[in-house]
Amino acid sequence: MAAREEAKAQELAESGVRGASARTVRRKRQRYQALGLDGLLDGRAGRREAPGARLDPRVVDAVREIVLSHRGPGRVRVEWVRAELLARLAGQAADGDVLVPSPSALRRLCSQFTSQVSQAELARLPEVGERVHLDVVSVPGARDGTRGGARLQVLFALDEATGVLLTAVAGDGSEPVYGPALLARMCVPADQRDSWLTPLPTGQPRPASPWSVTGGAPVIRPRTLVVDSAAAPGMAALRDACVRRGIHVQYARRLAPGVRSSVERVMADAAGRFAAYLFSSAGRPARAAGWSVERVQEVLDAWVEQGWPHGALPTGAGFPQTPMERYEELTDRAGWIPTPLPPEAFRDLLYISWRVVGPSGLRLAGRVYNSPALHPMTRLREPGSERRRFEVRWDPYDLRQVWLRSGNEEWLVVPTATPHTALLTAEPITRLAEALPPPQEHRDRAQELPEAARLAYHAQLRLHIPCVASAVDRIGDVRLLNQHAAGPRYGVLLHGQPGTGKTSALLEAQRHCSAQNRQRLNAETNGATTVPAVYTRLPPATSPRLLLVELARSFGLVVRGSPTTAEWAHRVATAMKDARTQLILVDEAQHLSGPSWSDSAVAETVDYLCDQIPATFVFAGIGTPDSFTSATAGARHRRLVPVQLSDVPPGESWRRLLTEAESALRLRAHQPGTLTELSGLLHERTGGNAGRLTFLLRTAAVRAIQDGSERLTPALLAGLPLPGSEAGAHQEPAGQV
Repeated sequence: MAAREEAKAQELAESGVRGASARTVRRKRQRYQALGLDGLLDGRAGRREAPGARLDPRVVDAVREIVLSHRGPGRVRVEWVRAELLARLAGQAADGDVLVPSPSALRRLCSQFTSQVSQAELARLPEVGERVHLDVVSVPGARDGTRGGARLQVLFALDEATGVLLTAVAGDGSEPVYGPALLARMCVPADQRDSWLTPLPTGQPRPASPWSVTGGAPVIRPRTLVVDSAAAPGMAALRDACVRRGIHVQYARRLAPGVRSSVERVMADAAGRFAAYLFSSAGRPARAAGWSVERVQEVLDAWVEQGWPHGALPTGAGFPQTPMERYEELTDRAGWIPTPLPPEAFRDLLYISWRVVGPSGLRLAGRVYNSPALHPMTRLREPGSERRRFEVRWDPYDLRQVWLRSGNEEWLVVPTATPHTALLTAEPITRLAEALPPPQEHRDRAQELPEAARLAYHAQLRLHIPCVASAVDRIGDVRLLNQHAAGPRYGVLLHGQPGTGKTSALLEAQRHCSAQNRQRLNAETNGATTVPAVYTRLPPATSPRLLLVELARSFGLVVRGSPTTAEWAHRVATAMKDARTQLILVDEAQHLSGPSWSDSAVAETVDYLCDQIPATFVFAGIGTPDSFTSATAGARHRRLVPVQLSDVPPGESWRRLLTEAESALRLRAHQPGTLTELSGLLHERTGGNAGRLTFLLRTAAVRAIQDGSERLTPALLAGLPLPGSEAGAHQEPAGQV
């Protein structure tokens, strides 16, 4: 037997088991022989000591009497118990006969006595994660102004025993809930989800700790999910995911009315508190974004992590009054804590897509994601000369990053890099400055803004150019006509010199289209990926085939083999129809004319797309309509409405533009009316070109903040260099205003 124990110990040591000596093997064998499987269990988890076993019995008896004699509302305060204890044992404590316990020991003793309930009451109390309720609650007072006043709703996942909010998802009722993503969000710490699939820098897997690094809500893995009828649509995928992981799904109507009513009271209280948080200074980004669901979700995630766990619950006396205290008491009583999902289980609950990595990254859900780690993947191809497609996992309720599988088990966290997301990231700084009063009233309050915030704000200062606003309105009118057109559809041609705002008009039209069509498109496609507006910039000397390739890249379209131009056109048109595209924006349209291709071929290709796709094409290029070839405006059969963007002439329009630009400045010592008085100098320097004026004002404002003058002076505006020559203002490259 000793030889066999030695052989087994050596075998375990070679397989990597630490501490497997022959003596340990012998001890385990003897315990198994005497007690069976119970002898192999770690008995430390089942050890229980009587309350105050290490304290003086007289102290324990006195504390028990004090706690049981408490009849007031709320919990027993440890300070009051300590004062009563000192009063009862004053003489003995003074003589040193009795040692008064420390505050921490006294707190543990009081907690043990207050948690001693009868076995019948204990049987009725749920354990941590025993029942997790899903319910949709409307946020009081919050309405979505961009969607005709639709009420903002929040889906809460509430643990019945502790009152902890496992996760929360904002919406307006237009999209069905994707249940597996909810389960993934419940079972992984919120501040660690972005890196949960990636190993630690040491190469080791992440520890299964339920705690948030930032001190937020703990992880609770549900054993039963209680689904309300309002949250039931779209829950089929959630039921399948729960079945595979041993989680029972139960409908709320099968519960006792008293149980459900208490949960609904807690959720109603949570909705009210979140509404107060949303209308406070913390929710300013969501209000400034017009109640955008994505921005509301960001505010909601922060509130669930930091606001709810440490607030008092609307419950009766006898239990700790915050979710964190209830969690700590119940886990201490049970002797165990729930653990997060392993990375592979978390990955399987997310959305899955297959995408090609292009020069600008990968496109998913109308966004662009890119990082330096993706650059080596842009040239990878499959054996059939087809570009390689990579597996991408993503959370539909957190589009700030996606996970891309680069190897067998290697996952990369790829952040978003779209202009829309960049605007949202910088928006709190911009909106914070825009919310201040005009310059003559905000000097004192401007002191509250840090210098870095004002530098970022003035570096992206935007001017409201009249011709740009008019072009955006014209694009909206033509798009509305095409939506109801039974015959030919029309397009728009934005033309003008560089710096007049053509690119700005395209991007602003893209933002308007995305905001107005998001709800309707999601409702029609039941949550499928849609691309309401597409923006593409043409490279020099673009052929009809390259035009189709640029449009295909906007949708991540992969075409096998070497298709002809006709096949490209057909497949691009099909992809755009499936994506419910409403607006197609083509910048640098002057590059459509080239020496190697006939003008009629380019015109016929674009004309085919205009007829086959239920969308509005908008072209923008440098020059006049007469300077364009038949690829855009010269052919008679084209149906493009020309819209000219030109420099602002001197006069009332120029002064109004300067007045609006001056009201947007956030300089502490700037005198109102300075730019209006210098209208002649500014027009002489910029020639009325909006791009040059924007560059001049941005540069001057940043310089004024950096040198501490905090104002725009004639010397500063006259001395700053501008791109190009002073006389050749129209030779400046086009750019966004």
